[in-house]
Amino acid sequence: MRKVRNCGLPASAQFPLPSLRPDNPMSLRSKIVLILVAVVVLYAGVDNLSLRLFTKPVYETWEVERAAKELAVIDDQIADEFGDLQGKAQLYAGLEDVVGFLRDGDRTFAAGNLDVAVLDQAEIDLLFFCDRGGQVLWGEILEPQTREPFSLREMPRDGLRSTRAVMNFLAGEDYVTGLMVTERGPLLVASAAVGGLDPKPAGRFRAAALGTVILGRFLDDDLRRQIEGTKATNLRIHDVGSAPAGPDGGVIVDDLTTGLKEVVSRIGADGRLHLYRQVPDLRTGEPLILEASLQREVFHRYQQSVNYALVSTLAGACLFLLVLLVLLRHIVIHPLSELTRKAIEIGRSDDTTIRVDMVRDDEIGQLAGEFDSMLEDLALSRAQVVKSARLAGMSEVATGVLHNVGNVLNSVNVSARLVSRNAEKLSAEDLEQMVDILRPHADDLGRFMSEDPRGKHFLPFLLQVTDSLVVTKRELLEEVGQLGQGIEHIAELVRSQQSITVTKGVFEKTSLETEIEGVLRILEPTLDTAKLAVEREFESLPNLSVDRHRLMEILVNLVKNAEQAIDEHGAEDKRITLRLRRTNDKARIEVADNGIGIEKKYLTRVFQNGYTTKQSGQGFGLHISANAAVEMGGSLTAESKGVGQGATFILELPLDKQQESAHAA
Repeated sequence: MRKVRNCGLPASAQFPLPSLRPDNPMSLRSKIVLILVAVVVLYAGVDNLSLRLFTKPVYETWEVERAAKELAVIDDQIADEFGDLQGKAQLYAGLEDVVGFLRDGDRTFAAGNLDVAVLDQAEIDLLFFCDRGGQVLWGEILEPQTREPFSLREMPRDGLRSTRAVMNFLAGEDYVTGLMVTERGPLLVASAAVGGLDPKPAGRFRAAALGTVILGRFLDDDLRRQIEGTKATNLRIHDVGSAPAGPDGGVIVDDLTTGLKEVVSRIGADGRLHLYRQVPDLRTGEPLILEASLQREVFHRYQQSVNYALVSTLAGACLFLLVLLVLLRHIVIHPLSELTRKAIEIGRSDDTTIRVDMVRDDEIGQLAGEFDSMLEDLALSRAQVVKSARLAGMSEVATGVLHNVGNVLNSVNVSARLVSRNAEKLSAEDLEQMVDILRPHADDLGRFMSEDPRGKHFLPFLLQVTDSLVVTKRELLEEVGQLGQGIEHIAELVRSQQSITVTKGVFEKTSLETEIEGVLRILEPTLDTAKLAVEREFESLPNLSVDRHRLMEILVNLVKNAEQAIDEHGAEDKRITLRLRRTNDKARIEVADNGIGIEKKYLTRVFQNGYTTKQSGQGFGLHISANAAVEMGGSLTAESKGVGQGATFILELPLDKQQESAHAA
């Protein structure tokens, strides 16, 4: 895998790191509200459930007890009806005319005094006058609604058996009351003995001395309403054969007939409370079931109370929730939101000078203080890392400069030696000898030159010395020129390094092609040593306002990174391609290599601070470069098809953006 140095960047950079957070994260405030609402709802639900579980049996017992009291009131109403019938029966039994009628059997009384009007006047539906043997001397039954006479199978007019309960009285009592189920419906019956009781005992029951007066009234709708009164009660009477329908109808009958319970209660399918009580049938002696169904007023009040308690609980809980939210917002949520906002601001701006400055004496205050302290440590550490990175970059540049200076000094040294050697070749001694020969003949040089044998050789020798001096002069001038060029080259290299250092943080117009070539000259010794071929694909672009120092740092890092990737890959064809082109409104510098390449998952991580695969690397070279690109309003990205496919780093800078000078502190 390619070994690269990288780090995290501010949010303004164009290579965002992958996030593990959901696309729409729920805020802390929403989570707290949701949790509190869930707690309130759970509390209200548990409270309501417990209220229903523990109070419902109490209300049901109260409901049954109250219904039993209402049933007792109905019993009292029925007893009053029996008492009314009993009083009327005893009244008739005490009349002298009735006594004579039953004793003598005189039909005159019946013809003149007994008719249907008597029943209407007495507000009864049945009136029988029977002798001791049960023979009906006079009797009439009226239909309650139409008041028309009709026959009743259970009370035949031709005669009643003397064993009927209405004609047998307990010792000491001259009347009988009871309920009788007939084909027409329930009938309230009362009978009274005429002439007292027969003194002859017949078991524990005795017969009437002269006969019996029997009165009856059907339990019709009118009488039911009268008995029920203002209560929303429905009264019904069943025999055992027509017991209440349903799966527990037989249970009700068993509980009543066995005497286990005097009153049995059930909730019917109609939602009403049904009470059942046993009463005897006066005619057959079989048990009857008196059923009263009532509205569940107590239960409805219970439901209203429970619902009101639920509403009250929710209202109180909501009020408590509102107060708690206000307190939480002031004490917890707002400080945490402020701390989060500061953290996001720092992450996006990469500005470690921002401080929370939250003065509190609780855990949040301690967290804010530790956060500020961490930022101070981070700022100090970053400053040290940046300083080390820039020193390392400048060291790289200085090394290249010194290497070039050393090469030039070698040439200067050679030239100086050649100048010294050529100076030694000058024919100064020959000239001195010539001067010594000529000095004595200063007055007759002409004669000496023409007559003296030595003078005749003087001119050719002088011409030879002159030619030699001309050649030596030319050689000296060439070497001195080369020596001056070397010294000028050294001065140029020093000035280049000084200009980069002095103009740090200042934006100035420059040619990107010139800056790229300058970097290549600085790194030329390293590239030559590595035997790397450098290819150039440059388009003509206008001068761009950039921070030359920042640009130098970026390009040096990218070229060095490419050289290291190629070296790690070990390919024979070692090649770095530098491209300069225009894309829309941006200048684009590409540094491509045929090195080890980068896995796709690391294309963004290579810019993270501290990330490196090098054993001796610190992981800040690409991070510093990316931040420098952002500071100049541009971006730095990476492309690679995968391991072994090489990589391309792309630096984009705006063409038309006017950048202001920002001197470094």
